[in-house]
Amino acid sequence: MTGSILIWATIILIPLVSFIEQPWQVVPRTDSLISVIYLGIVPTGIAWLLRFKILKDNGLIFQSQVSYLIPIFGTILGYIFLKELITIKVLISLTAVCIGIYFVRRADKKKLS
Repeated sequence: MTGSILIWATIILIPLVSFIEQPWQVVPRTDSLISVIYLGIVPTGIAWLLRFKILKDNGLIFQSQVSYLIPIFGTILGYIFLKELITIKVLISLTAVCIGIYFVRRADKKKLS
């Protein structure tokens, strides 16, 4: 379904963007091109290498749990860098995520033994 949405969005938006923005008249600067190429290759490559290392070392169940860590680290980094407030609701939610990860890991260890 996501692929279908992206395809239709591309079909609809390319003519619209071409008409409004006229991208053929824009000449990007060299440093912009280098930045885009760097960001497309280096961080993405490192992320994929880490993902496959985690998959190889810990298995598929742990790999699926890694996505549950995103809100935890997002909250921590938002607090540190953006001075976002951490309310009691946020703490309860993060605790629920951690408890869920714990139960899944515990069930996975029981299944292995």
